[in-house]
This record gives sequence, C-alpha cells and structure tokens, in this order.
Amino acid sequence: MNALQIYTLAIGANLTFSTASMIFSLYARRFSSTWINQVKVTVAFFAFLIAMLLSEDIASMNMTSVSLLMLSGFIGLCIGDIFLFRAFTTLGPGRSLVLFSFQPLMLGLYGYFFLSQIFTANQTLAVICMIICVFIFMLERNKLTGNWDFKSFMWAFLGISLDAMGVMLTRTAYEVTPDLNTFQVNVIRCLGALVGFLLLNPKSYVSLTKDIWALRKREMTLLFGASICGTFISLGLYLAAVKHAHMGTLTAISITGPVWVALLESLYHRKLPNIYLLGAFAFFFTGFYLMLVA
Repeated sequence: MNALQIYTLAIGANLTFSTASMIFSLYARRFSSTWINQVKVTVAFFAFLIAMLLSEDIASMNMTSVSLLMLSGFIGLCIGDIFLFRAFTTLGPGRSLVLFSFQPLMLGLYGYFFLSQIFTANQTLAVICMIICVFIFMLERNKLTGNWDFKSFMWAFLGISLDAMGVMLTRTAYEVTPDLNTFQVNVIRCLGALVGFLLLNPKSYVSLTKDIWALRKREMTLLFGASICGTFISLGLYLAAVKHAHMGTLTAISITGPVWVALLESLYHRKLPNIYLLGAFAFFFTGFYLMLVA
C-alpha cells in the first residue's frame, strides 16, 4: 500500500467521524456522553461482526493479540470517547477535534521507540503545519467567545490521549499478528469497549434499549446512520491505514476533522469561510503535500 492510499484512507476516516461527531454531540447533550458512546460502539460491533463473517478472513490469534485489542477498545473506544463526547457538549465537535493534532507527538514517540520509525525533515515540517492549524482555530474561538475554556479543552485532550493509547495498542497487536483482518480487529476492540460499559454500569443496556425505542423513527435513523459512519466506516478505514502507516504523519492528518467540521458549520450557517478557516486550509494542504513527498 503506497503513501497516497494510506493517507486517503486516513482522510476518509477523519471526514466520516467528524461529520458524525456533529450528530453525536446532539445526542450527548440530550442524554449523556456515555449514552451516545455506548450506542455507537454497540452498532459498530454488530456491523463489524457481520462484515468479518462475510469476509471469511479470520486470522488465528494468541492471547497477547486478543488482550492488546480488548484493552485498546476499553481504553480508546470506551473511556477515551466518553471524555471526548463530554467535551463535545461544551466545546462542540470543531473545537474538540482540533486537539487531535497533538496526537502526532504521542504516536510519533511511540513509533520512534517501539517501531524504529524516524521523522524525515518533510514529515517534521508537516506535523508543524498541522499543529499550527490547531492554534489558528483556538485563536478564532478565543476571539469569538473571549474565553479559552481550558477545562473543556482538558476533557478533550484526555479523551484524545486515551484514544492515542488505544491506537498504539492496536498497532502493537498488528506487529504481533500481521495477518489480522481489519474487521476482526474492530470486532475485538468493540467487544473490549462493550465489556467496559458493562463494568461501569451493569444496568446500562436495559435503559439504553428503552431510550432508543422511545425515539421517533427519524431520530433513530439519524442515530444509527451516524453510528455506522462515525464508527464502523471510520474505524474500518483508519485501522486499515494504521496497519501500514508511519504513525506520526498518519495522525497528523487528523486536522482534516476540525477543518471539515468548520466548513460544514459555515455551510450550515450560510456564512462564507473567514480568514482563520482559509489560513487553516493553507497550512493543512501544505502539510499534506509534505507528507506525500516525505
């Protein structure tokens, strides 16, 4: 798999998740961050299970790989996303997702120490371009609100840090068992998250089912559609890229999330992109070009 294919998968994953995150934030405000997270993971689990069985491509695994993926799902999909969705309720998805651009530092260090990956000069510049995008959005939000809202940003940062740990564990599982199928990986990760929800609240699945059946048909369709796009499709694309990618530069592409959300918000409110959004786009495309030629 070449660099363009890897980064195309990663961008697709970020665009589907960031689009769905706008819907996730609505249900997180209406119910709770744990509620919407549990719904999306449950839907994704059954979707990945069906896909895995249809693909008939199931690799044999040892307990090390299974344990790594179960722990990855518990840390990243369960606990990490609860914190992330909590930030969604106060900051909104756009402001929360900007912190994903700090993942390159975490995963770049992981790649350096555990996967013997190095940063070229172009890759380093690409990461810097992506992080500059973060500060552009933070400056824009501070100008609009007059408040940095550090507490909510810390919720987002904690969620994203735990998500990064989950990705690290998943990549390690790939190193232990290279023949792993992406669907198989996600089934086990989702199962780890579902066990986590059960441990947090054994009665949660009963109340969750009642809440879902109480929704109107349109609301239910929107909920399940967002869960499929934001978890099943997004995770499937992203972990396919994780299997082959340079970790630091791959996660730098996460800036596509907040840029895309900002563009959607501009379209929704029927306002032309401002100078901040245009500046973020300029740094993003510069960084993406540097990653391709690295």
